[in-house]
Amino acid sequence: MAQAGEVLRALPYPVLEDGNLSYPKGEYTVDTNLYEDSASVSILHKIQGAPFLERVLSQGQAKYGCLVSVPLTGYRKLDLSSDAHQRVQWDIAVVGEPPMLRPLIVSVTEFSHTFEADDGVAEAWQGQEINVPKGARLALRGYLRASSSLFELLEINQDQNLPDGSFEVKPCEDDGFYFKVSVASNLSLFLRNSGGHEDHRRSILTHIVNRCFEILKQDYSGQDDDGEVAEWEQFRNLRALSHELSKHDLPTWDEDGFSADKIATQLYPHRPSPPEAEG
Repeated sequence: MAQAGEVLRALPYPVLEDGNLSYPKGEYTVDTNLYEDSASVSILHKIQGAPFLERVLSQGQAKYGCLVSVPLTGYRKLDLSSDAHQRVQWDIAVVGEPPMLRPLIVSVTEFSHTFEADDGVAEAWQGQEINVPKGARLALRGYLRASSSLFELLEINQDQNLPDGSFEVKPCEDDGFYFKVSVASNLSLFLRNSGGHEDHRRSILTHIVNRCFEILKQDYSGQDDDGEVAEWEQFRNLRALSHELSKHDLPTWDEDGFSADKIATQLYPHRPSPPEAEG
């Protein structure tokens, strides 16, 4: 699972995270395993060199957690567990696409504490009395991707110059390759909040994915200058997408039998609402 970058913030209590010096010998790692249903993941949280965190976890003042979010729609949910081995699940019909996951340690009650050397904190924190509010993020990992979905390669932006109901897709070879998707204002609002019409939203995204595959087939199915390696293999994101297709026994865009509309609708099928009963 790929890990994205993060921004560190100054907080009135120590936090165990990459780039933060609050715990000189501290380490927070996670082992993840995506279940076969592709709608849940196993997370094993591991804390080392941070006795304070181990203590508040064992005393029930903090819990292991995972933030499940979908930036496109604004969906956010925090799952908590008293056990270091946590299973996190989501409903793809609700979230609309494979979510971003962020493992963390969260305080579940407000408490005060005066740090000592045996807490494992940096010298600057020792002797300091701090108040930890309920909901404080005491340890953080970077964001993880739940899968190598093509939805992850979409950067969707509102374009007020496009007529209602329309969109345009263009490839971008920056940052490992992605697709810039310009959408009309009314589509932008609908994709962010479908108001319960998730199946309609899904169909619009399937249409966008279809266009993405058409572009890959048309412009990224050739070989490099030596004729030995596929040109698209220079892009990490496209290699991940190719692997995702192979997991579903589907051909890539440079193989025989590839059909953009067939592949898009097999990966993300339309889900029409059943007709209402007459009479």
